[in-house]
Amino acid sequence: MITMLAARLLLAGVFAVAALAKLADRSGAWRAVAAFGVPRAAAPIVGTAMIATEFGIAALLTTAPWNRAGAVAALVVLAGFEAVVLVNLARGRRPECHCFGQLSSGPLGWPTLARNACLAALAAFVAFDAHFGWPLTAFGIVMLALWLGPASRRRWRARAAAAAGLALPDQAGDIWTLDKLLERRRPLVLIFSQPGCGACDLLLPTVARWQGDLNGRVNIALVNGGPASHRVPVELVDERRAAFAAYGITATPSAVLIDEGRRPETARGATAISDLVDKAVRVSEQSALTRRGLLRRASVSLLPVVATTAAACDSGSKSDAKALQVEDIWMCDQTFALCTTAPCVPSPTDPNISVCDCVVVNGNSIGSKNCTDRAQSGNKIRSAFSTVNINANFAVLSCPSGVPWANCLDVECEIDPVNPARAKCQCVTVKTGPSITFGGGCDTATCTSTTWSAASPQMYQDGMRQLRTAMDRVGKPVTFPKPCPAPK
Repeated sequence: MITMLAARLLLAGVFAVAALAKLADRSGAWRAVAAFGVPRAAAPIVGTAMIATEFGIAALLTTAPWNRAGAVAALVVLAGFEAVVLVNLARGRRPECHCFGQLSSGPLGWPTLARNACLAALAAFVAFDAHFGWPLTAFGIVMLALWLGPASRRRWRARAAAAAGLALPDQAGDIWTLDKLLERRRPLVLIFSQPGCGACDLLLPTVARWQGDLNGRVNIALVNGGPASHRVPVELVDERRAAFAAYGITATPSAVLIDEGRRPETARGATAISDLVDKAVRVSEQSALTRRGLLRRASVSLLPVVATTAAACDSGSKSDAKALQVEDIWMCDQTFALCTTAPCVPSPTDPNISVCDCVVVNGNSIGSKNCTDRAQSGNKIRSAFSTVNINANFAVLSCPSGVPWANCLDVECEIDPVNPARAKCQCVTVKTGPSITFGGGCDTATCTSTTWSAASPQMYQDGMRQLRTAMDRVGKPVTFPKPCPAPK
């Protein structure tokens, strides 16, 4: 029966590609296993067992006497993973799935359940020898209709937004777009500078050398936050700092690496920028030998339609967040980093940045960026302001002027792969003016012993008012901590 043969080969191909992808990116697979709660020491053992199981299922599905046994095994594995996903979602955790390695990796979500439901329907079709074919087919069609269409539209909008995300003039007045800079599929490095930045001035000769030496391998453009300096061959003028805002650049010199998938990776400071350029060179020179390239060719040679179907059922795209605009801020109901009690340490590479230890939570939060820009992407999330975790132990500590503090609103954060409930956020160090924080436990001595994630009094008053207004509009209560008692 042609339909049964196609179903078996398709299912076998999906499991084989998943196993090959994990095998080619074992370190990523081990981290993903640990993120699900497996002890770090046991993660390689569990990960290896997963890869072996997936290879075994693929082999059974392609061996005539064992077809149905392979389908039953696939159904059991998929059902088990569905249970794990449901438990994590119920607990508010969204670790990185890494189900298809670097081919398709993203945080858990309801789309993950839909993808597995698609594959489970296919496995059931084979396991039951095409009995209940119509109900299973209808179920699969419903899943695809619910998730494939919206996911495709979101990916299309994301690509369109990325392509339109940069349109800056060069020294001669010619307009450069992101598509133009990414032509010929070369990695792109945008290096951000601004007038009065001494570290930027020191870096400019190196940028000019990179643009000459790496021409043809990596596209490198300087984005200047002021008038053109005419010190490098390719310089884009961004006096309105639109590109700075679009890529979340809060300190200079900084750089953004954009690969062919247009997934930005940011670096701050001359050393980190140099490392980022080196990475871009490696990506360019070894593109034919990258793991992703090998996996794609392997999947194509195995079964051309497999990767397409896996992506069709995949959960890589983000769920739409509920959004509400109040004045110049947006309230979003989604995953975010909350830094209201976060202690911080100076960045080892940038004196203007503090690295703060924040918590990852779900719920309503406010920030100046819209909900799409703040949505989680892999292990990257944005920080926002909220009182979702406030209890009787919280209090508002006021620290005096002149004490350094960190402004963490709307900054980029990276989720800890071992403890997905925590995130490291790159916050802006502020050395002037008084500050207000929920950290410190009302101990004023911590104002000088610890750098806290905080806000200026005006920022805090505005934030309270805007959050209260937004929560009132959606009919939800909001609680703010009480001020610490005045020191005796």
